[in-house]
Amino acid sequence: MLKYDDLIGIPYVDYGRDPQKGLDCWGLAMELYRRRGIKLPDNLFDPRDAKLIGQKFVWQRDHSLWRRLDQPEDGCLVVIRLADEGWANHCGVYIGYGEFIHAYHTSVVVDRVRRWLPRIVGFYDWVGDKT
Repeated sequence: MLKYDDLIGIPYVDYGRDPQKGLDCWGLAMELYRRRGIKLPDNLFDPRDAKLIGQKFVWQRDHSLWRRLDQPEDGCLVVIRLADEGWANHCGVYIGYGEFIHAYHTSVVVDRVRRWLPRIVGFYDWVGDKT
């Protein structure tokens, strides 16, 4: 079972990769996957450049590392399009029961998939190397 309770409320910080100092959405995903023994590659892009993120985001760069799921599974990546340009530029991690955790706006929060469904691009499972 994915442990995440200690991450709720951690401040959102651009380029955040340290749970003690703050996380951005990819930093949170990296932390949650690390807890499962998986080292995700890092993405360091300007969080305001939705187009660049959409083009370079690690889940999109190499589809051989990710498997698209028809339905969310515990621990899968939830890929989200925040901007209306059509670029996926945000992510969270599915925690079950129709909920996912993500670093959004001011802090790490748990949200309902149903609320975000119009902006969800897909659900992905890591199939790349495990550490």
